[in-house]
Amino acid sequence: MKRNYFLLTGLIASTVVMFGANALAQDIATVEAQLTGTPASLTSDPVVTAILSQPGTYGGHAFTGWSFLVQDATGSLDIFASAASLTTLGYTPTVGDELSLAGTYSPFHQIPEIETLTAISKVGAAVAPGPVVQTIPNLNVPTLPFSIAGYLLEVQNVTISGGGAFSTTFPNYAGGNVSYTITDGSGNSMVFYDWVTSYSTAANMGGNAVPTGPVDLIGFDSVFAGPPASPEFTAMEIIPIPEPTTLCLCGGGGLLALMFRLRRKA
Repeated sequence: MKRNYFLLTGLIASTVVMFGANALAQDIATVEAQLTGTPASLTSDPVVTAILSQPGTYGGHAFTGWSFLVQDATGSLDIFASAASLTTLGYTPTVGDELSLAGTYSPFHQIPEIETLTAISKVGAAVAPGPVVQTIPNLNVPTLPFSIAGYLLEVQNVTISGGGAFSTTFPNYAGGNVSYTITDGSGNSMVFYDWVTSYSTAANMGGNAVPTGPVDLIGFDSVFAGPPASPEFTAMEIIPIPEPTTLCLCGGGGLLALMFRLRRKA
């Protein structure tokens, strides 16, 4: 546990209404307006923008699930599924895939999410949009707007400090979660949460030196409920400035791979 702790008309629209309380949503914005636990169906052909989680052994620990971001014209959210369920449904997450899917809307730490998938299929392919550049003041808020929550994000030109015993070297899975601080050139700061017990990319980064100079971070924003509420940026990729190399928290060739939330699912 942490801290010890994403134009239907006429006939189609009327058909959806007939489902009553179990009405299925059509695009991400409609899903995000629903209550937790509501059945959700994305038929807006959202595109997979980043693989956040994939099965495999990273940092000495076996992670066993998938998590990936999908985005349409109305928003972005996370899809969470076990490896077994996706095998049964016959789909392997791939950046650029356009999807149709159904499951249950279940936000987590203010990240809009669909889990418990009952259907998923590839319906096309597209060029996946890149990360949305954001600033620390926009991210360091107790309530995330849907223009941030569930999106692949980039924070530019920040320095990393703190980390206690792991101030110079990132921890692996066995080292546990560590809170760092990221600070921009204007002195704005927020938590960079190295979530090694929940994401294999963080565990896989273990043993690498913590950069001492400015970097760009690619990842996602979330808010730990607290109290107090704690906005936290979790990095998937660390890019030194200037960019001679990229410290990618990927594993097994996966693009921007973040891994299974162990604190939630076994």
